[in-house]
Amino acid sequence: MERNKLRMYYILSLLFLAILLLMLFQNVFSGLSSTSAEPLSEINRIDLYNEFLGNYSKISVMLINNDTVSHNYSISTFYDEKHKDDFNVTVNGGEIFKFKRDVLPDRIPISQNETINSTLKTVKLAIYMNEQQEPFEEANFVFNSEY
Repeated sequence: MERNKLRMYYILSLLFLAILLLMLFQNVFSGLSSTSAEPLSEINRIDLYNEFLGNYSKISVMLINNDTVSHNYSISTFYDEKHKDDFNVTVNGGEIFKFKRDVLPDRIPISQNETINSTLKTVKLAIYMNEQQEPFEEANFVFNSEY
């Protein structure tokens, strides 16, 4: 009786080990698929306070080029839909590029939003890749007019 229990635990542990190994290999080989070679981007905003600057935000952009070739990126900033500036960079294959921008809400023009009957300050970041007309990624940030 004791020997049968021991044999059952041994078989169950081998089965459990086989399942773990299968899951590990599945995760490793799924990372090698062609979809992982696509460039990625991430845009984040952090609101901060400084005695000198007052309320401000840090907007960060991370460009991840998983591809084997270089890509040209243009990061365009718009204040209230008006073009403010561009930052151009080439990211080589397999590299990561980080871009940060401080946004002072008092320098953003106030616009009247008729939909919600309020005044807003908006900032838009658009990332263009390889001189395409449509943005690769974009993000809109809204600041309260009392910010």
